[in-house]
Order: sequence, then structure tokens, then C-alpha cells
Amino acid sequence: MPFGQTFANPDLLIVGTLILLEGLLSADNALVLALLVRHLSDKEQQKALSLGLIMAFALRGVGILLAGFLIKLWWLCGLGAAYLIFLAVKHFMSKSHDEDDEDALVAGKKQLSFGRTVALVGFTDVVFAVDSILVAVSLVNSPKKLWIVYLGGLLGMVLLRLGAAAFLRLLRTYPALDSTAYALVAWAGVKLGFASRHLYGETHHVHYGEMKDTTFWVGFALIIGVGAWWAVRSARSHKLTPGEELTDDCLEKMEKVIEESKLG
Repeated sequence: MPFGQTFANPDLLIVGTLILLEGLLSADNALVLALLVRHLSDKEQQKALSLGLIMAFALRGVGILLAGFLIKLWWLCGLGAAYLIFLAVKHFMSKSHDEDDEDALVAGKKQLSFGRTVALVGFTDVVFAVDSILVAVSLVNSPKKLWIVYLGGLLGMVLLRLGAAAFLRLLRTYPALDSTAYALVAWAGVKLGFASRHLYGETHHVHYGEMKDTTFWVGFALIIGVGAWWAVRSARSHKLTPGEELTDDCLEKMEKVIEESKLG
């Protein structure tokens, strides 16, 4: 391959993994954006969410271009690993979904202007773009495999445009998949931490091994399997609370915006 890049059949599995994670995270991100704009009028909500999708698309493109720089620096990889693990811990340590929904209701009552709301959506998109690129780098920690980051990122951007509505419907049906996505993010953070340690060792002429591919993929499969089982099981017996009904309404609204943007 050109530019010193290499290819092996297992690389296709990594690309597929990136697409799956991009889809789940994009759906979760869409929910957050929908909650941020819920205090606006219906017309302004549609406009703010559409602008949010455009900014998310552009920022992820910038993030993909920065991957080649990030993947070479051990300390940036280390910070990225800590950040991914922090995101997952923060998600699982939240007191309850009901309290989170109450916070969302309170946030919705803060009457920010349209301009400030769009600015807040833009800042949130920056955070989401960082999440996306860090997950990609955690799966591909070799400069010779940067093409996977680029291809996975580009396909993820296409998915954000064309397939996010499908993932939103999946989250509406199986809300527990949100936690599965964050568990995968944490596992990716652990892998990135091992990669950071390995890069540090190369810089200081000390050998530190990376996480074995077998270990990572076995752990990944276990998280997917257990997470999918729990999502299906909990969806069958779970009744929506008032706060969760609000969340579901926001998901439905964001799904509508995405569908309309595809037609536009």
C-alpha cells in the first residue's frame, strides 16, 4: 500500500468495530444534543439540531486528520486513555437514570438564547469529536495502520449522516445498549493505555509490551455478548419513567431531524 501503510485481513474486523462504535456513540451523542435544545421552540429546535449535525460532521473530519499526530506521542495517548476511561466511569457512576433525567429537565428550563444554545451544541460537538478519534486511535496504535482510522472515520461520518436514525431507533428499543457502548469505550481506553506505555518505553529504550490482540478481542466479544443479552432482557421488563419518556421523545425528535436532513 502507498505511504508506508500495510494491510492484513484482521484489519477489516477493526474497521467493522469502528463503524459499530461510531454508530452507537453517534446515537448517544444525538440524544444529548436533543436534550440541549429542548427548551427552544419547535422551529428553532429543528434548526439548532440541523446545525449540530453539520458541526459534528465537520469536526469529526478534522479529528481524523489529527490522528496521525496523536498516534505518535505517548503522553497524548496516555491522556486520551485516561479520558476514555473517565467517560465510562462517569457514565456508570451517575446515581441513576432518573436523576440524570431530572438534571436534563432542569437544564431544559434554563432559557438560553438560540445563539447561545447553538454555541453550546458546537462545544458539545467538539467533545464528541475528541471521543470519536480517541476510540479510533485506541484500536489502531501503529502509524502503518492509519488508513484504518481514516477509512473507519469516513465511514463513521457517512453513518452519522445516513444511519444515525437507525441507531437511534435501536437505542429507543434497547436503552441499555448505551451502557454497552460506554463499556466498550472503557475497554478501548485500557488498550490505548497499554499503547501509551509501549510508546513511552520506545522513547526511553525500555520494553513494555502492548495488550495482545487476542486479549482485546476476547474482552470485546464478552462485552458485546453480555451487553446485548442485558439490553434485550431489560427491554422486555422495563417500564418507562416520566424522565425516560422525555428522553424517548427527544430521541424521536432527533430521529426526525436526521431523516429530514437526508431528504434535504
